Amino acid sequence: MPPTVRGFASARLLAVVVACAAGCGDPEAYYRSDAGATGAGSAGASGSGGATGTAGAGSVGAAGGGGAGGAAGAPTGVAGSTGVAGSTTGAAGAAGGTAGTNGGTAGAVGTAGTNGTAGAVGTAGAMGVAGRAGTAGVTGAAGVSGTAGASGGAGVTGTAGAGAGGTGGVKVVTGACAGKVHVAATVIDTFEDGALTNWYEYKDSTANATLNPLAIVSPGAASTNKALHLSGAGFTGFGAGAGDMILCTDASAFQGITFWAKGTSGTSNDIALQVAIPATQATADGGDCVSSCFDHPSKKVALTTAWQQYHVLFSDLAQAGFGAPAQYAGVIMALNWVSTEGPNVDFEIDEISYY
Repeated sequence: MPPTVRGFASARLLAVVVACAAGCGDPEAYYRSDAGATGAGSAGASGSGGATGTAGAGSVGAAGGGGAGGAAGAPTGVAGSTGVAGSTTGAAGAAGGTAGTNGGTAGAVGTAGTNGTAGAVGTAGAMGVAGRAGTAGVTGAAGVSGTAGASGGAGVTGTAGAGAGGTGGVKVVTGACAGKVHVAATVIDTFEDGALTNWYEYKDSTANATLNPLAIVSPGAASTNKALHLSGAGFTGFGAGAGDMILCTDASAFQGITFWAKGTSGTSNDIALQVAIPATQATADGGDCVSSCFDHPSKKVALTTAWQQYHVLFSDLAQAGFGAPAQYAGVIMALNWVSTEGPNVDFEIDEISYY
């Protein structure tokens, strides 16, 4: 008999001996009969334990046939209850197997209790982690790209474009400057290059009056080297003037024109800065006017014999009144510096700019 079974049997026999202290005949016989009965009863209890217990019940039936088998049946029955524990039940079965052939079979049933390990399949539930794929839903955050739609706000720049076009394009949508408007540079002329491109001179209709060609002279105003000179004599009308043809120039970004001048002009010594506009410029000269032309918006200034800087606001311009009413609206056809009376004209201008 293996030590484990021997120990168990000895303990059992001792219990019987103690129980029979009062007298029960042969203790060993009592032990055997008690073990047999107990084997049968315990086996039934193991049936309640579960699948493993049922196997124990079958084994116990065999053990009930003999006293020795019955002793093994009791441990097997207990093993059936322990079947829930799994590996522990297996160990108990081994003990029963040693007790006898029938008990050994019952021990094998204990091994079936190892099926409890199959419960580890629950670990497969870890597949639930795969549910993290739900995190991919964060991709929804990419919807924030919708904010980029705010770039549509940049389209407001188009509004700015409308403003730029409004300066010239909107004001001159038809007529001589349609499609020809160009934005003015700040500096109009300094004459330092010695060129007179686009410049011209003109006079009234006085017969036998003398008008000299425009000339570049030195020195210029404000410590510069060159200036423009106009001179003539014998005029009985307005006298004479010098002009710069700057057809369809958009000067709406500026408030006015500044220039330097000195000299003499007629008896009053006044000259007028004229701002020719499409409505007052004759069609023959590139404008839209067909009758009563050349009544350009203008402003008078008084000359001195020394260089002096002048500022003329566009808002101060006014017509003389002999032509059709018209107002400066941002587009310039020409700039004229003209005397207002005779008989003689002799002046210089220099450093002409917008401001």
